[in-house]
Formats: sequence, C-alpha cells, structure tokens
Amino acid sequence: MALASRKIPEIFNKKTGGSKDARSITDTKELEIKAEYDAGVHIADDGMFNTIAPALYAIQKLSEDIDELRRFVGSEITSISTSQANAITANTAKTGISTSQADAIVANTAKTGISTSQASAINANTAKVSQNLKTANHTMQFDVINNRGSYILRITVVDSTNARSPVTKTIDLTLR
Repeated sequence: MALASRKIPEIFNKKTGGSKDARSITDTKELEIKAEYDAGVHIADDGMFNTIAPALYAIQKLSEDIDELRRFVGSEITSISTSQANAITANTAKTGISTSQADAIVANTAKTGISTSQASAINANTAKVSQNLKTANHTMQFDVINNRGSYILRITVVDSTNARSPVTKTIDLTLR
C-alpha cells in the first residue's frame, strides 16, 4: 500500500526567491526557533505554556506514534534471516529447466509432423471422408472417394464374431 499524501502543508519551509511563500523562513529564523525550543522557552513561560499545553501534548503523542512507526518499519524492512538473505543473494529459489530440457528445445525433439507419404496423400487428395458404425462384433464403414470428379461410395462391413478369422465384405457404388 502506498503512502498517502500529506493532510496539511508543512508548518514552515525555507523556500527563497520566486518560490517563497507565507510559510517561508530564513536559516537565521530557524536557528532562533531551535534555540528557543532547546532552551525550553515554551515550557518556562507559564502564560505561553498554559495556552499551548494541549497542543504540545498532542504533538508529543504524535511524536511518540511516529517513533513507533519508525521502529516498526525499521524492524520490518530488516527482518529477514541470514539464510533468507543468503538465498536471495544466491538465487537458490530460482525456477529453471534442466540441460536435457534445454537441449530438447533447441533440437525441437517434441515436434509433431507428418510423414512424406502423408503429405503426398494430402496433395493427391486420397483422404477419404469416413463414418464408422460399430456394434459388439460388427463394424460398418462408409467412405466417400473422390477420384478426379468421380465419386464412389464404398461400404465395408466386418463381422468379427469369429475373432480368429473375421469376415469382410465391401461394395463400391458409383455416384452419378
């Protein structure tokens, strides 16, 4: 989560020249304020102290809160163990691939291709449009064969009732 913007502007600043505004003070004035603060003038002057005491109390509590935030942030930023720091330095949690995997990628050994005869069959359009129907012991296949504009419907039935010697029957019907 990002740090939110300031709610109020600074109490004073040390802007000069064209940037100077109503809150701008000189280095000399800042040193005077610091000297009075260090001397405890705001505490020693009873009249001033009684007037600003509630505000000083609130500022003191804010100062304590800021100190606690600094303590917390400081400890959180540096709260990793030596072994964690060493692991980060060594990058031991990296995810990579093995040498054989890298070699396979380079060689493209997982490629999927087609054989020369498959490519020739595609070019010659010898692939058939087929539909298979199967039951427990019978298969019926329908193929449409296009041979230079002549179409043949081939129906093949295989009876596998006798698994050792199945019977195959085929008929070709020329379509007009």
